[in-house]
Amino acid sequence: MGKEGDFLENLIRDVIELDKKKRNEIEALENEKSKIGSFVREKRQEIEKKYKAEADEIYARRKEEIDKAISEAEEKAKERYDISIKEIEMVFEKHRQEWLDSLYEYCVNFDIKDE
Repeated sequence: MGKEGDFLENLIRDVIELDKKKRNEIEALENEKSKIGSFVREKRQEIEKKYKAEADEIYARRKEEIDKAISEAEEKAKERYDISIKEIEMVFEKHRQEWLDSLYEYCVNFDIKDE
């Protein structure tokens, strides 16, 4: 064959070698790509769990704050109610007899006023 035949044979061998090398590189890259996909899925699950845990903690803290504020508001409202009831009872006791006398007087004199 001579020089030209050797050159062509070497060129074909080099092309085949290069093709084989590039197919191996592509296969390695495909493997890396699939690993990256599973890595991303795994990391996404970790991140979701982390943020869900943080959100749950924030929710629990906020709920605790709101429950405490509601409880304090209920206590204050009950205290104001109790004070109001005592004030009403005091006013009632202070004026009870006076009101009873006025009512009695009104009822007794009701017919007399109309005459």
